[in-house]
Amino acid sequence: MNKKHPKGPPALGTYLLKKIYGEEMHEEISGDFNEVFEQRKKRQGHLMASFRYVWDSVLSVRNLDLKSQNSIIKTSNTAMIKNYLKMALRVLQKHPTNSVINIFGLAIGMGVCLMIYQYIHFESSFDKFHPGVDNTYRVLLDYSQNGEPQGTGAHTSFGLGVVGKQEIPELKEFVRIHPQYGGAVLTNPENGQPYKEEDMLFVDPAFLQIFNFPLKAGNKDLVLNEKQSIVITERMAVKYFGTEDPMGQVLQLDGGWASGSFVVTGVLQPIPANSHLQFDFLMPIKLLTEDHRQYKESSGWGWNNFVTYVHLRESADLQQVADKYDQLILAYDQDLAKSTTSVSVIFQPVADIHLKSDYSGDPATNNGSLRDVQIFSIIAIIILVIAWVNYINLSTARAMYRAKEVGVRKSIGAFRGQLIYQFVVESALVNILAACLALGIAYMLLPVLNEIIGRQLEMTVVQELGFWISFLTITLSGSLLSGLYPAFILSAFKPSSMLGSTRKASKGGVNLRRGLIVFQFWISALLISGTYLVYAQISYMKNQELGINMEKIVVINGPEVNLNRETIKEKMNTFKNVTGSHHSISMVTGSGSVPGKGYNWRTGMWRFGISEDESKSGNVVFVDHDFTKTYDFEFLAGRSFSEMASEENGFIINEKALQVFGLGLPEEAIQQKLIVGGWDTVRVMGVIKDFHWNSLKDEHSPYIFAHQGSNSYISFKIDLQDIPGTLAHIEETYDAVFPNNPFNYFFLDDEFNNQYQADLQFGNLFTSFSILAIFISCLGLFGLVAFSTNSRIKEIGIRKALGAEVQSLMLLLSKEYMILLLIANVLAAPIIFVWGQSWLEDYAYKVNLGIGLYLIPGLILVVISLITVSYKTYAAAKSNPVIALKVE
Repeated sequence: MNKKHPKGPPALGTYLLKKIYGEEMHEEISGDFNEVFEQRKKRQGHLMASFRYVWDSVLSVRNLDLKSQNSIIKTSNTAMIKNYLKMALRVLQKHPTNSVINIFGLAIGMGVCLMIYQYIHFESSFDKFHPGVDNTYRVLLDYSQNGEPQGTGAHTSFGLGVVGKQEIPELKEFVRIHPQYGGAVLTNPENGQPYKEEDMLFVDPAFLQIFNFPLKAGNKDLVLNEKQSIVITERMAVKYFGTEDPMGQVLQLDGGWASGSFVVTGVLQPIPANSHLQFDFLMPIKLLTEDHRQYKESSGWGWNNFVTYVHLRESADLQQVADKYDQLILAYDQDLAKSTTSVSVIFQPVADIHLKSDYSGDPATNNGSLRDVQIFSIIAIIILVIAWVNYINLSTARAMYRAKEVGVRKSIGAFRGQLIYQFVVESALVNILAACLALGIAYMLLPVLNEIIGRQLEMTVVQELGFWISFLTITLSGSLLSGLYPAFILSAFKPSSMLGSTRKASKGGVNLRRGLIVFQFWISALLISGTYLVYAQISYMKNQELGINMEKIVVINGPEVNLNRETIKEKMNTFKNVTGSHHSISMVTGSGSVPGKGYNWRTGMWRFGISEDESKSGNVVFVDHDFTKTYDFEFLAGRSFSEMASEENGFIINEKALQVFGLGLPEEAIQQKLIVGGWDTVRVMGVIKDFHWNSLKDEHSPYIFAHQGSNSYISFKIDLQDIPGTLAHIEETYDAVFPNNPFNYFFLDDEFNNQYQADLQFGNLFTSFSILAIFISCLGLFGLVAFSTNSRIKEIGIRKALGAEVQSLMLLLSKEYMILLLIANVLAAPIIFVWGQSWLEDYAYKVNLGIGLYLIPGLILVVISLITVSYKTYAAAKSNPVIALKVE
């Protein structure tokens, strides 16, 4: 059949002539060109005449000046780019399912990456707002005894900072802090409303000079100079004084390390969320030095629960300063110099505290984990790679559908470079559209992230130029990385093989897609296994036998306001007797601490009769006579306390203490003596089975219960049948016996499990990001299955016509993916084992890496994959074979 050509010269030649000579001159000059064109058309045909017409037009361009040539080239390039974009949009519209999977898969991947980037940016920004942060350090002490490491802690002696400033020229300034352990009760005398406050720090006057916590009111050089001064945050000013000016007002403090009336000398602006120090009140540290026995009897060197920060000069050598400090400690701490314990000073940069702090005595309550940040960084990269893999997979899979298009383009003169450029533009368009959607997805999902991690993050990274440079770089890099391979594959097709009726996919392309599918399955298996392991470990810790019965235990804070030493014991007995008479309360006991709340005193102790050089650290908790009975401790030997005052020098110890202090068997330890803190000699009354006072992250420690009658916490064992009535009875009695004291309570098992909150947050984040990664993988798998079934539609029709069952057809179409899934699970197994062992190293008590860690995640992935694959395979297997066989 003869093909009809358009009349007249080709449009491109006419366009070039107009651009060269303008509209008016074109009419005169084009006559010669048109006449030659008609002559050539008669002799050589329309195609060759058109080619020569364009060529002559191009030659005319070469005769122009450089400026005119550049103008024409620029105009031509603009037209070419517009054409590429137009073609890319047509491709997206022609294959909507493919386009939606690519764009939304990439958008979700980029959006999740943006969220993780914001989270990592926040976690990495802690304390970097302080001036001179690069020269500010926290002092850590690394202990060893007889050459054996004993651990590193953040607690230092009180005198460390003072002596350092006097003796070390490189030390410019120092500050010490001491938390108000256990909190205190604060009252505005004007309204008499008491509140229990926990976030209180005793600090040196230089605190607000080293750290950048701006004052809304007050002078930072003066606010902490007076002994009875107190600095409060803006939030506390509103809480206690409403709209009144708080400056110069009085707050009454009861309990804790200091009591009395304090004058508000400063009001702080809100404490930044990215500060490792979180507090509501600051008080002068001289309150501790002038009024407490621990300081007076040791000149500040025997009291070791302060945290010291130093600001060094820029020229200071850290190791030299640390060596000087080591010598000063030996010179001033006489007790340490006489013992076999050695101490080395370590300087920890303040900016490293949040992510690199796992030390005893750390006052920070919001520390993060560098390991978690690294894991989420890897997950972010994985999610983005999975999204790009989807694009590559689907693009190469559809190569056969676009083969004829490539053949036609090449047959009419398209160069390979032009085709590559076209396909890269398509990739860039998909990535840019996805990037725009990703910003919206990130903003939409950020509240969900905040709910999981318990913070109020905002997308502050969008305000930074560096973010946009990185974001655009990743988008453009993704366009190239995900677009180049399909572009090279498609542009390499030969026109002669592509314009026929039969086209076969290359073996290399099929193997690549299989490899990428295995990669996605492999990543999904790792993520599901990681999620399973995290929750298995948390469940193990929560359900492990603790050696303490915390069920049905309600705890209240003991009274701290208007306490009279002469009457407090009588009042406490009255309170216990009245509350204990309630039908729902079976036991009442007081203590200085409760499980999960730390200890009252950590000090050195040793068995009577041996050298002090062999002292070991132990944790002391002050309890009354009913404590061990209330909490159901199991006695291995001896007995519990009685109400006799003569037993106040008796101790109850656990198995770990028995071992550490060398007391022999439980029966042999009874009536043996321990020297505690170098001052007191006590005897062992009972030995109880080891218990978990803190989370199962920690190993057993030596614990000693001392009969001191402390009532910082009061515990009740209750019947759960009438919780509201029981709590009302306790509160009513408490208000009657201890007026003006705030009533606060908690259920001990819930409070104890709060120690695993960080692990739960990590698990929830890991799970959320894993689900999104697997969802993106499933999108790609769905697209591939859809392509696979469509490309085999005739085969399915023939098989159905020959009597094949739906189940056999589904198996046929799904078998390949299940084999790839099996390969991915086998490859993932060793990685799961190695990573699981590494992650569990931080836990003293850990779940076993059993076969379930490999089987259960594998089965979950099989189910997810079958659901994804079955939808399309079932639809294809149920289709009408007559329609399938008509498909061209």
